[in-house]
Amino acid sequence: MSRPTRCPKCEETMQEGFILDATEGAYLVSRWIAGKPEVSRWTGAKIKAKEQHQIQSFRCTKCGYLESYARE
Repeated sequence: MSRPTRCPKCEETMQEGFILDATEGAYLVSRWIAGKPEVSRWTGAKIKAKEQHQIQSFRCTKCGYLESYARE
């Protein structure tokens, strides 16, 4: 899949970026996790052995529309 270059809402330029996951002083790229969320007493969510992909995001420079992808 190629990166979007034009906004599907207003046709302006899309800028590549990412969604920040800031927790406990760490700065991480957010991830998409397969399946329904399961609560973990120790970590907040059970994610071990689940399919995971970093989220790549694009923002329209005019209207602010966000389009995100969970690519390999």
